[in-house]
Amino acid sequence: MSLRDAAGTDRCYLEWMRILEAVQRVFRKKQADDDMPYSIVMLFRSPFKVTEEVLAAAASRAYGVAYDGSDAMYFVMLSPSLKIVKAGSSSISLLESARPYFDDPVETAKKFDHPELRKAWAQHRGWVAFDLIGSDLRKKQAYRVLASFVAELMDDRCAGIYFPKENQFTPQTDGSAVKHLQSLKR
Repeated sequence: MSLRDAAGTDRCYLEWMRILEAVQRVFRKKQADDDMPYSIVMLFRSPFKVTEEVLAAAASRAYGVAYDGSDAMYFVMLSPSLKIVKAGSSSISLLESARPYFDDPVETAKKFDHPELRKAWAQHRGWVAFDLIGSDLRKKQAYRVLASFVAELMDDRCAGIYFPKENQFTPQTDGSAVKHLQSLKR
């Protein structure tokens, strides 16, 4: 179920977005080149259910630490208005939607030169954004934290990954998105 579906109304959805932005302002420190957080967005062909169990298992594999409540620096918190994965000194907020990342994915896809990019973007029907918040990590380290986690969530529902801060999209049709994430983990 998407956040918008769970909220039930546009008013609740907008209120939730306002709360999320306020929380991010509290946690976010000035990034190196602007205020946009380092982020990776997974674009999905079909729904992706974000559960505490799925996130904890992926985080445990990504960071090599048990997400069982034994370490206060490594946890997953899910509430109707906020989803956070804590990985040591880093915090990742999640935002999900059962709608395309931009209003019309087919129209947006036409802007890509490469046919594989167009195809992958046009196929997506929902997304999950992973934003690094409250961090003063440099670009390479920030994407290492995010890529390590996102790589553990990749499956055949994923059409590709988008990096909003870089305005870069990598399709998953031929495994390129996984390879891209693997390269960022080094």
